[in-house]
Amino acid sequence: MKKLRVLFAAVIILVSLSSVYSQTPIKLNLTAGANFPGGEFGEMYKTGLSIEGGVFYSIPKAPVDLTLTVGYNGFTYKNEYFTDLVTKNLGVGVSGFNPEWTASDIPIMVGVKYNFTAAGFSPYIWGETGIHLLSFKDRLTGRVIGNSSNPTTFNTSGATESGSETAFGYSVGAGVTIPIAPKIGIDLNVKYAGNSGIFSKEYEVFRNNNSKFTNPEMKNMSFITARAGILITL
Repeated sequence: MKKLRVLFAAVIILVSLSSVYSQTPIKLNLTAGANFPGGEFGEMYKTGLSIEGGVFYSIPKAPVDLTLTVGYNGFTYKNEYFTDLVTKNLGVGVSGFNPEWTASDIPIMVGVKYNFTAAGFSPYIWGETGIHLLSFKDRLTGRVIGNSSNPTTFNTSGATESGSETAFGYSVGAGVTIPIAPKIGIDLNVKYAGNSGIFSKEYEVFRNNNSKFTNPEMKNMSFITARAGILITL
C-alpha cells in the first residue's frame, strides 16, 4: 500500500505540473505492458505487469522533449530457482516449496527524448536516470534448515524478510508515436532498465555440517519493458 500511495502521489504531481505549465508545449502519456527480467534477476523472477505515466516538455524549435516519468513494475519469484539450487548443491529434490513471493519497482525518472521526423508517425529514442523504490515480499535471508527426517523438505521460518530500499537507476529505449486524432497518438515503446538494487540477500541452506551451501548477495537488477498507450498534447 505504501508503494501505491507513492505512485498515486507522483501521478497527482505530474497532472499538477501539466496544469501549471498549460501555456507551454506539454505532452502527457500513459502506457501499460509487460516487463521481462534479464540476467541473474531473470533467473530468479518472472515476467510481470509494467505501467508508466509521464509528462513531457517539448523544447521550442528543437525535436527534443524533457521527460518526467513514474512507473510500476511487478515481479513474481520463481520457486524453481531455489529448488534447482538445492538439487545442484545438495543432490536432493525439494517438495512442498511453493511460496508466493513478489517484488515491485517504482521508478521515478527524468530524461531526454529525441524525436525524429517521418511521414505519418514519429519515431524517437530516449534516455533517463533517477531512483527506483524497491519492495520485496518476501525474500530469503539467514539460514534455511533442512528436515532431518525428510530430506526433500526445508523450513524457511525465520529465514525470510519483507524488505524495501531505494536504488539509483537508468533506462534507454526507443519507440514510435502514431497519430490517431488531433493532439492524440498511440505510443509504443521498448526500454532497457537497470538499477543498483539488491534483489537477493545472502542466505545459507543447511542440512548438516557436510551438506550445506551459501547463496551470495545478488544486486543490479535489469529488465526490458514493452508498453503501449496514449500520448496527448495539451
